Amino acid sequence: MAGSGRPPHGPFELLPGEQRPSRIDPVLLDDWSGRFVAQLAAPSAERLGAGHEQILLDVATGSQARTQVAEDGNGWTVIQRGPLKLWNAVEDSLAIWQSHGSPHLSEFGMTITPDAQRIWLGTPDGPSWTLPI
Repeated sequence: MAGSGRPPHGPFELLPGEQRPSRIDPVLLDDWSGRFVAQLAAPSAERLGAGHEQILLDVATGSQARTQVAEDGNGWTVIQRGPLKLWNAVEDSLAIWQSHGSPHLSEFGMTITPDAQRIWLGTPDGPSWTLPI
């Protein structure tokens, strides 16, 4: 659909990588708040997929992460490749958010200076994420 959404990206291939159990349910990224917190952790990654089959692609570095239901049906597996461990960062970010009670987006604030932009949770000295400028 022209004029809406993000521009189309070129073809990509899901490549083999390091595999391990995921510490979080990938479905958290289907929720708008969960997706926002995940994007803070991996600001240059594009999210594809849904449900238990999430895909994160960082075009700049070639980093990838993808999730799936574990082979035994208990939990989820993540496969990561590239210099950025995208899913590790997402897991850490969502864990911080959840440890604070998974607050609504109205609990987040932003501080912008000439050198940085930072999103914080609760208060400016609370947990924070520095974004690229």
